[in-house]
This record gives sequence, structure tokens and C-alpha cells, in this order.
Amino acid sequence: MNDIKIIQYLPLTHPRATLKFVKRLDAKGIMTILDLEDSAQDPFDKNKSRDLKINARNNFLKLVNSKEWIGDEFKNPVYVRVNSSSTEFFEDDITIVSKILKSGFPISGIFLPMVESYREIEQTISFLSNHNSDKPLEIIPMIETLKGMEGLQTLLEYDQSKNNFSKVHYGHFDYCLDANLWPFPDPDQSTFWDLVIPMVELILSHNKTYVHTPFPFPNNSNLFWAASRHLIKLFPNKDIWVCTLNSELSISKEDENRTTLQINDENISMEEMIKEAKLIKKQFLEGRANRRSFGISDHRFIPPHQYFAAEYFLKNFKNK
Repeated sequence: MNDIKIIQYLPLTHPRATLKFVKRLDAKGIMTILDLEDSAQDPFDKNKSRDLKINARNNFLKLVNSKEWIGDEFKNPVYVRVNSSSTEFFEDDITIVSKILKSGFPISGIFLPMVESYREIEQTISFLSNHNSDKPLEIIPMIETLKGMEGLQTLLEYDQSKNNFSKVHYGHFDYCLDANLWPFPDPDQSTFWDLVIPMVELILSHNKTYVHTPFPFPNNSNLFWAASRHLIKLFPNKDIWVCTLNSELSISKEDENRTTLQINDENISMEEMIKEAKLIKKQFLEGRANRRSFGISDHRFIPPHQYFAAEYFLKNFKNK
């Protein structure tokens, strides 16, 4: 078993399949996040998204009520990502989580998206308390916006006396969209590490676990392991988790030679940026099977955030 801690997102589209994946990953020492947020949306249709959120919550209950998990003691934590506290879905998500906790299903904590202030963490704790949740849950704030990044130090300092969270998760896709970055920096580019390293240093300096952003290339296990190992080498003997989006990558084996990450420091021309934006838009739409919230090309996971960032870049360039 590898020495890098891995956590994987799982959608709640098909509850029985999800449970099988949880068990499979757990047997390999991999933690999971059951997702009520990004995987349950149609980025082009708000009404459809609302239905998908309801279905995801119902599917979560089906998974629990199936009782198929009883008798299997998960060795590794299972988390839930709810919707942001600023959305209409947040209270219903907390209600479902509370019901599921009372059933005995082993939820270890909540990943809370788009955190920009300590008030959101306290609000989540308050909502759980209002639902008479007697089992303490971890709250893991997700830093995914410019405001969240700028307020991270204040967030960490404020928690020093309260200890309401012990981990912080970086959401690269949302952050790049909010910061109007194009193209999105990838794990083999210096711009990616220029963004990530100061944030990780800050989080670790407050004795929190850093949960790395999801890896965007599901078929490139060599790059995944090289980038993950690079992160660990930068911060040895620190508590760092890396995040994945598909099981084959999560259970892949690291190259015995431990390939060194090759970091590119190239300047991208405007022509190349335009070409990349057009390609991302095309591949997102072509790879978006069954109106899912993300697309997959022959090598890249493409979230809607990247599609909309590409669209914004092209419109902005056209209007100049």
C-alpha cells in the first residue's frame, strides 16, 4: 500500500454502484467523498440542476436504506460534500446528512464549498446542532474563490482558539474561474505551483491538514504520482492528502522508479490561449455524456468551470 493519502470524489447518481466503489476503494486504503454538489448539476439549466440535487439526496437515502453497508466496517473515512451555505440547497443537504447520521451510516465529516468567512463554518455547525445531530462531524472548508484565498489567513487564525476544523481543501477549478485565469494552470506547470505553494505553507503552518485539489488527467497515472510525490517532497513529514476523480487512478500503482515531476515554465502566446479555449469548449460539449456536469476528452477531465472560463476568455478577447 502506498504512503500517500488519497481521497476520491464519488457521484450519487447510482447509489448501489457508489457503495461498491466505496467498498473497493476502502479495501485499498482510499478515503471517499460522496458528492451532493458539482456532480449533481446541469450547468446550463437551473431547473434541471434543482432536480438533480433532489435526486442526489434521495439516492443517498436509498444507499443508506438499502442496508447493504451494514456489516462492513469502513477502515477509512467517508465524507460528504454538500452545497455551499449561500445556495438554496444547503439546508436540505444538512437535513439529509443529519438523517443519515442517525441511521448509523459512517459519515466522518462535511466538505463545505466556497468558504469565504468563518461565519459559514459556524453556520454549518449551528445547522447540524439544530437537527439534534449528536455525532460530531468534521467541517472541512474548501477554498475556491479569490475572496476565500485572500481571507484564508484570517480564517486559520480565528480557528486557533476554536478548533472547529482540522483540514482545508483547495478547489482549483472554481478558483481559476473566479480569478479569471486562462488557461487553467496544470500540475506540470510552474504557474500551478506558484499558486499552490504559498497556500499550502500557510495551511500547514497552522497545523492543519492540506487536502490537494482533484487531479485533472484521469488517464495519466505517471503524472499523478509524480505531481503527488512532488507535493510531499516540498512538505516532508506534513499531513497532506491528494484528491482524485476516478477509481482506476486512485488504485493505480506508482512507478517503482518514482518519476520526477518535470515542471514546464513556458510562456503561452495569445494564439495558443485562443486555440486552447476553443478546444476545451469543444471537448467539454462532446464529452458531456447524459447531460452530466462535466466532460471528459481523450485525456482530460473538463469541469464546467473550465468551459465557462474558456467562453469568457474568448468573448473578452473578441470584444477588445
